[in-house]
Amino acid sequence: MSKIILCADMDAFFASVEQQTNPRLRGKPIGIIGSGGRTVITTASYEARKFGIKTGMNIYEAKKVFPPLILVIGDNEKYTHTCKELEKIYNQFTPDVEVYSVDEAFLDITTTHHLFGGSEAIGTAIKMIHMPYFKQL
Repeated sequence: MSKIILCADMDAFFASVEQQTNPRLRGKPIGIIGSGGRTVITTASYEARKFGIKTGMNIYEAKKVFPPLILVIGDNEKYTHTCKELEKIYNQFTPDVEVYSVDEAFLDITTTHHLFGGSEAIGTAIKMIHMPYFKQL
């Protein structure tokens, strides 16, 4: 039997966490940066991406591309906490979860996919569970 591995990869994770924990940032173009003076955009919200802000841009380039960009210093403790909470969601579908990074995990659903209607149904369910979770932060 072939293995069935599901990858949960959260796009704009840091920005999404910041927008959910700070209601004033919701719907706004934000760029997450490090705490150092010379830094780069580690991720941008979907609103910022519409204006050409990309991961890896330095802050000066990003502000030149879109001056109203809101820069937010990242909070690794907050992201780690959120990652652990999301891992609890993944464990509802399989005990075989490998957290690859703070915003990415691999779920071996080989032996459990049939319990939840298949791999696509699990992916959809996880996405639907994530959405209310992020609204609660």
